[in-house]
Amino acid sequence: MYPINVCPLNVKPAPRWPSWHFLFLALLLAWFAQPASAEDAQSLFNEYGDLIYQIRIIDQISGKQAGIGSGFVVDGNGRIVSNYHVVAEILAEPDRYRLEFVSSNGQEGPLTVLNVDVPNDLALLKMDASTPKYLSLAAALPEQGAAIYSLGNPHDLGLTVIPGTYNGIAARSANQRIHFSGSINPGMSGGPALNSSGEIIGVNVATAGNQISFLVALDKLRSFLEEPLLQDFSIEAIDRLITEQLVKSQAQTAAHLLNEQWPIEPFGEVRIPQTIAPYVRCWGQSNDDPDLLYEHSVTRCDSEERVFLRSGFDTGRLLYRFDWLKTEDLSPLQFYGALSQLIQNIRPDNAAEEEDVTPFTCHEGFAGGREQSVVKATFCARGYKRFKGLFDVLYVGMSVHEDRRALMSHFTIAGVTQENGLSFVKKFLESIQWN
Repeated sequence: MYPINVCPLNVKPAPRWPSWHFLFLALLLAWFAQPASAEDAQSLFNEYGDLIYQIRIIDQISGKQAGIGSGFVVDGNGRIVSNYHVVAEILAEPDRYRLEFVSSNGQEGPLTVLNVDVPNDLALLKMDASTPKYLSLAAALPEQGAAIYSLGNPHDLGLTVIPGTYNGIAARSANQRIHFSGSINPGMSGGPALNSSGEIIGVNVATAGNQISFLVALDKLRSFLEEPLLQDFSIEAIDRLITEQLVKSQAQTAAHLLNEQWPIEPFGEVRIPQTIAPYVRCWGQSNDDPDLLYEHSVTRCDSEERVFLRSGFDTGRLLYRFDWLKTEDLSPLQFYGALSQLIQNIRPDNAAEEEDVTPFTCHEGFAGGREQSVVKATFCARGYKRFKGLFDVLYVGMSVHEDRRALMSHFTIAGVTQENGLSFVKKFLESIQWN
């Protein structure tokens, strides 16, 4: 930072005013200092609050709500936009749950699902009544730094307007999320984000806390509303639709990953891929414990975003990690023991339950490396039970040189076809180079 020099001011003594002048001046300054966003937020609340609904998932047996979110009216036919993750459970278990809305004035009614876009976390719902008033899409996104407003029902507390700032598309967003400086809280998912004119620029979808939140972008919503609606509402038909969407989404991601030239950087005595996509973030760590008797450095890279499928089951994640170990003090037996313990701690990095995926099927093998190194590799895959043709792939490789230096490489890639999973393994292995 450059030093800031403060120049002295030549100031004449100020005239002495009566105390009431200071009171009047303070009130005047406070009025001028009131941010326009507060007025805009109040105006939006008054003008459009009746178009924002609470979306409830009701447990059929108890009759109580099992989940809540938000939604908003987008046309005169009573169509409502929300998030897919708000309604996911009812699509998976329609006999267990039902879907209903609650308006700002307490009116309640049933909802049906017309369409979903799982990769972009969108759902289109419908109530029975028509709605002469509705929200409209903005013609374009606002300028960077513009004030925008998130509306929804946080924590079942009633309609709330959250003012914040539009920060463009998040730099590390695989799904092109808008970065919103404002607090989107649980229950606000599926609510709209509006510009100061009351036009939709995005849909509430996620938060990282500390005034960092994310919105589904305007163009994703516009495309979704133009898609044909569901005609078959059976579980099988919805699963086929979701499978098609996931396959298409992962094909686009895989094509980019496999066709791009990965940057290769030094790590210990090897060269490894680092940030292989703009939406991947890499972190490093090294041990400094002299009692450990070996050096241990870690590079961990993560796409961080997930595609929500249902509670306890997500997909779309890419995570890879490299561990470099070197010792001069451990015997070969002790060193291999440390490596074995490291391998045993590897787990798949996306959430899934037994009802969602098959058990992992694994294959192990050995291969001679360069000079005196030996490579042991384990490749595992598990299939998605409802979304046929998609797999989670897990790879762990250990390369040891002269019983003193080792590289462990590991990755999880979730929700890929068999062909793309194997292609990624091949490119991943070819990118690792011993010096």
